[in-house]
Amino acid sequence: MVGPGEGARLAFLLRLHPGHQPTEKCVDRAVGTGGLRTGEASGHQPRGPAPLQSVPGEAGGAPGPQGPSGLGRLCLIPHLPPSGDGSWLPLLLCPGENEGAKKHVTCLLAEDGIALTEPVEMCGRAHAFYASLFSPDPTNPGACRMLWEELPMVSASDRDRLELPLSLAEFSEALRRMPTNKSPGMDGLTVEFYRVFWDILHPDLVTVWAESLQSGVLPLSCRQAVLALLPKKGDLCDLRNWHPVSLLSTDYKIIVKAISLRLVSVLADMIHPDQTYTILECSIFDNLFLVLDLLELGCRDGLSFALLSLDQEKAFDRVDHGYLLNTLRAFGFGPQFVGFLWVLYASTECLVKLN
Repeated sequence: MVGPGEGARLAFLLRLHPGHQPTEKCVDRAVGTGGLRTGEASGHQPRGPAPLQSVPGEAGGAPGPQGPSGLGRLCLIPHLPPSGDGSWLPLLLCPGENEGAKKHVTCLLAEDGIALTEPVEMCGRAHAFYASLFSPDPTNPGACRMLWEELPMVSASDRDRLELPLSLAEFSEALRRMPTNKSPGMDGLTVEFYRVFWDILHPDLVTVWAESLQSGVLPLSCRQAVLALLPKKGDLCDLRNWHPVSLLSTDYKIIVKAISLRLVSVLADMIHPDQTYTILECSIFDNLFLVLDLLELGCRDGLSFALLSLDQEKAFDRVDHGYLLNTLRAFGFGPQFVGFLWVLYASTECLVKLN
């Protein structure tokens, strides 16, 4: 984690399966305001692997970068030379045979159905697919204005409280509430690492967040996500049958968690009780039971009614960030709190990890 003016120039640590060595070459793509970047296009040849140091790994829980034996190794990864905008990009490691066999992509279908097997062609196809997937759908200004009419407004006292700067206590509480044993972002630093060294790290996090608010953008290490692809059912030559999971750095997630805890404190007055998804102490299954109760009531009393179910494809991937921020303003949230979220989304990038 470094300040916005320093650039993300730290080599990052990845846990590897014992005995696994980094491969000679790995291609990564960046999708975002910075455009495309690949390890091959730079002409850079990675240096040999740095010395490995054995460290204990976590056992059980969600699959992460560590090997299944419970022991892992830390490896210093060389970086690509500076790109045109002065930023630095890390070189992503390819998965080993054991942990990555089921995720290995040998063929991808182009948009016209032609099979692509060359690595460069597959990377181009993956970039085009996810660049389109993560592009927001256009919004209708007139429809937006109709949706924003007569919304409940946040109270003046809550608005003033939300406008205050994020405190160290809020960052600490956010870290305490974060789940453990999760795959880290590009820097390889986990929630467990931050908890152990929090007394050392927290001054830097507070400083970087304050500088990011002034500059309007987070450091590169915070705003880059690694898009890991997990296989689903069906033909794996079709990218639609791969589930993309964004791996974010822990320092970024601490900031997001602190902001979300503030937002949760006012949701009860802003959200209709029928909305249950992502609401604290509510379950999406509540609405399923509501539908069953309505069906039973209709059959018992002979009522005529219809149920309309709408499902927007990739709704969370294609949402327009400008619409979200304007909706918060329509609810009466102040400029400082909306600015928090603006900084989280500014100049973000996504590196698609393919083989």
